[in-house]
Amino acid sequence: MYLASLTWKKLEESISEETIGLIPLGSVEQHGPLGPLGTDYMIPEELAKRIEAAYPDRVLLVPTMPYGVCPYHTSFPGTIDMGLEVLAEVMTRIAMGLMNAGIKKIIFLNGHGGNGPSLDKAALAVYNRGGIAAIVDWWVLAGQLNSTWAGGHGAGQETSVMMAIKPDLVHMKDFFPAEIHHLSDTLQNTHISTVFFGKGSVRVIRNVKDVTSNGAYGGTDVPEKANAPWGKEIIEGVSAYLVNFTEEFLKVSHIYRSDEA
Repeated sequence: MYLASLTWKKLEESISEETIGLIPLGSVEQHGPLGPLGTDYMIPEELAKRIEAAYPDRVLLVPTMPYGVCPYHTSFPGTIDMGLEVLAEVMTRIAMGLMNAGIKKIIFLNGHGGNGPSLDKAALAVYNRGGIAAIVDWWVLAGQLNSTWAGGHGAGQETSVMMAIKPDLVHMKDFFPAEIHHLSDTLQNTHISTVFFGKGSVRVIRNVKDVTSNGAYGGTDVPEKANAPWGKEIIEGVSAYLVNFTEEFLKVSHIYRSDEA
């Protein structure tokens, strides 16, 4: 079911307490010289369509939220930053609108890491009102399902998936090598905000342009290795997992709460 395609009456007739509200979101931000600014919302949107297709009578797909939290990318043209509090408020209001219609289970299908704190706040608001919300970071999930599917920002992983779903929007001919500015000789960035030291890593937040001159970086996940077959493998693998997860989430009928008598 697509929320935007229904009348209020058809919606009222179609949903039940079992219905899952599926909310894809991402951001509009730079993805290096290869990927489109909408990469982070286009991929969750594609994944969401596949989930809805598997459960057309039990999943309600909400229009994609394109904008997110990305202040560290604003030195590149086209980036639009909503800010943490604004996004938290918007996503909470969307979720509350679904709950007002009788939906108690929600999945936030996320395509951008900066959105995490805002989604945590929205998900807790859903829980405190008697519902339950799951948050899926698709790119993290990909690396957990298969280590060869892991990737960085605007690098091989994301670019490959975009080549698989919207090839006309990827411009491989515009590639140029990035100049990477590590924090120091001993504190080397493995991703844009991740610095490796000893046997572990820490997060060090800098303006992205001060880390990578072309806006893309993922350590060993380099943009020039992007290819459509790899992207198809990733998105099909992640889609299959999410369809299975949705089936289990649909079965959830009771959420333990400590204030229960």
